[in-house]
Amino acid sequence: MLKTTDTPLSPITLELFSNKTRGMILESSLILFNERGFNNVTTSSIADNTGILEGTLWYHFNSKKDILSSHIQLLEQIFFNKNQKIHSDKFETILDDIFQSYNLIWDFRYVLRDNFQNILQDDDIVMSSVMKINNNLDLWVENRIQHSCNIGLLKVNPKEIENLSEIILVLGRYWLDFSEKKYLDTDNKSLRSKGLKHIFMVLSPYLNKEAIPLIEDMLDQY
Repeated sequence: MLKTTDTPLSPITLELFSNKTRGMILESSLILFNERGFNNVTTSSIADNTGILEGTLWYHFNSKKDILSSHIQLLEQIFFNKNQKIHSDKFETILDDIFQSYNLIWDFRYVLRDNFQNILQDDDIVMSSVMKINNNLDLWVENRIQHSCNIGLLKVNPKEIENLSEIILVLGRYWLDFSEKKYLDTDNKSLRSKGLKHIFMVLSPYLNKEAIPLIEDMLDQY
């Protein structure tokens, strides 16, 4: 049983984990890797936080790298499933896609935030998967902006798309870590809502005015 009672993960991610030992290890380690960084978490601390013996953890995972690989597989799986309607021309569908996708990004942010170069220098396969998911995220943001321009949700000069996507990517990778240190008494859900507001504030000069009430309503219901 996890020692963390109010897990700082979104419902969409919590659905990925079963109540069986393997699922509990994946959930617990994801929280710890996000909070402390991959390199600063031991298998002993994961086992302790999960409420199991370290030997039990070894039964399910040979190393922390195996846990990392499992997290990447889960992220790829759920991210793909939640982006089935990426070609929609409905503003509300695209905006909902952004909301859900950023919750996933924040849930698995250590994969996108931590520097694995030294840790994985002798494991080309896992390092390749880390680079792949990061590159896919970069591409996803640029494609979201481009598609939003194509359907009239955004109006962005093509020369600005790369710079705009980089700003939004920074919010995805680092917002929660920054905000948790700055707003110590604010709960995780409120920080996520604030992060989403920042994302749309960055996009606001380019937004179709018809989308603004939709965004405000979605933020109010968040």
